[in-house]
Amino acid sequence: QVYKGRHVKTGQLAAIKVMDVTEDEEEEIKLEINMLKKYSHHRNIATYYGAFIKKSPPGHDDQLWLVMEFCGAGSITDLVKNTKGNTLKEDWIAYISREILRGLAHLHAHHVIHRDIKGQNVLLTENAEVKLGVHRLLA
Repeated sequence: QVYKGRHVKTGQLAAIKVMDVTEDEEEEIKLEINMLKKYSHHRNIATYYGAFIKKSPPGHDDQLWLVMEFCGAGSITDLVKNTKGNTLKEDWIAYISREILRGLAHLHAHHVIHRDIKGQNVLLTENAEVKLGVHRLLA
């Protein structure tokens, strides 16, 4: 689940993704969060703001709360679904592709791969900036 939130002191909007995680996954998640801290400061990567793990009673999965830059225009999947004929113009496809590749080049330059590239993880800001949602990384 993804929620829209607002930082109390700054008023800045944020996306808050809540995911169930098992105890076995928590070490891997901590490594991924460290990578997000290091590599999300690029114009084509959704900026990481913070995260925490909400502990649950024994027998229940814990929850990861991941706070990232809010991209108010939705995903590329949303864009295609809401476009007449479900197709984009060639210049838009070229622009989106170029911006995705710039974000990937940034990650690859730091020997990091994105493990979940799909339309739902390619996000648009209200200013038509293209951002990769990066909650599944591997060094």
